[in-house]
Amino acid sequence: MKAEEYKRLISESNIFDKTTLNVTLKEVFSRQEFELVNEIQRILENNQIVKPELHAKSYDETTNYYKVDLTSDQIEKIIDIFFELEACYAGENGETTPTAAFYARLVDKWNQLA
Repeated sequence: MKAEEYKRLISESNIFDKTTLNVTLKEVFSRQEFELVNEIQRILENNQIVKPELHAKSYDETTNYYKVDLTSDQIEKIIDIFFELEACYAGENGETTPTAAFYARLVDKWNQLA
């Protein structure tokens, strides 16, 4: 794959970085959503976007990207989890905290697929 094609591909809305998927995996596991756990593990195992040969960080797994191919119901369930977490970490008067903002960004990211 050429670098231009790779850059175009990883900018698509259904392509997520490894960190986002790992955080999602941790949160769905903690809520015992085992069907979602299996689906995210499947994505991490099978849907990696192959890096170009001359990629600067070809062996750095934190720079890996994956194609997310979940159903709309599964995506909605993930959004609900992160939305609840955002609300849980808001301040006493509803003000945004750093943790609430972190979960809000995840809500926004998953909402791109909904």
